[in-house]
Amino acid sequence: MRIAFISDVHGNYSALVSVVEDALANKVDKIVFVGDYVFDLPFSNKVVNYLKNLENATIIKGNKEVYLTNMAIEDQKSWVYDQMGAVYQTYRELSKESFDFLTNLDDDCTFHLDCDTSIYVTHVPMIFNNARKANATSAHFHKTMLTNPFTHEEYLSEFHSLVNADKCKAVIDQTDATVIVFGHNHLQAHAYCGDKLIINPGSCGLPLDFNPDAAYTILEATSTGHNVIEKRVAYDIKAIIETTKKSTLYQKGKIWCDLVFLALETGRDYFGFFFEIADEIAKSKNETAVFFSNETWFETQDIFATKYL
Repeated sequence: MRIAFISDVHGNYSALVSVVEDALANKVDKIVFVGDYVFDLPFSNKVVNYLKNLENATIIKGNKEVYLTNMAIEDQKSWVYDQMGAVYQTYRELSKESFDFLTNLDDDCTFHLDCDTSIYVTHVPMIFNNARKANATSAHFHKTMLTNPFTHEEYLSEFHSLVNADKCKAVIDQTDATVIVFGHNHLQAHAYCGDKLIINPGSCGLPLDFNPDAAYTILEATSTGHNVIEKRVAYDIKAIIETTKKSTLYQKGKIWCDLVFLALETGRDYFGFFFEIADEIAKSKNETAVFFSNETWFETQDIFATKYL
């Protein structure tokens, strides 16, 4: 059986369609979606409508879909932060049908194949609680690549060490499945922990592993074992950016969208650098709010542009 795992679409409709078409061309029997379908780009309704009409698809929610549930009970009069402008606009633009679909998804899933393979899928795994180093985050990945560049094969070796570290292995051993799949950090990888296969399909819509092509992973499961095929698919990034620049979402969250564009074009996590600058500015002003003040947000943009653009 061939199963495609797709994660972290982030509103990128073109990347989603390109990846699904590639998966179907590779004759997969099933597609499993690993969470985070909306925000960041103005195509969230199109993404949801596309997902709803796919056959042989299993879809779970990610942390972005949890945000929607939380936003539904907030007083929108408090939505005054430019930092969250794109998020606020995504919520406002979502149809009721899209909102209901996303918020009613399961948090995780487990399914069994005839070849004695059980697969557990979640968006944010518990092993992340024990894995904040060793390039487990895209921001750390970016910094390390700048100071000590490494190949994907070298990263896979590091990922193997990560999932086999004592704390992570303890969590993995408690998971009743032969294959564990997760997303969230936008870094494509796979490794064995003992006899359990761990897969991160990377990000379809916003890769952050220095490769801007949309990522997904195919698992071939047979009675004799597993074969992992990591896939990358090129699509028209320039068209996505140009269309987004004409949208209301871009008007409401221009700085955030510009960071997204930079990530789309380079496959790099510049968000981490931006937030480090914002944190320093906020600290100097003794700001303690959950979100950065608009003054700090715009001041950060000026410093970021000087340092990184």
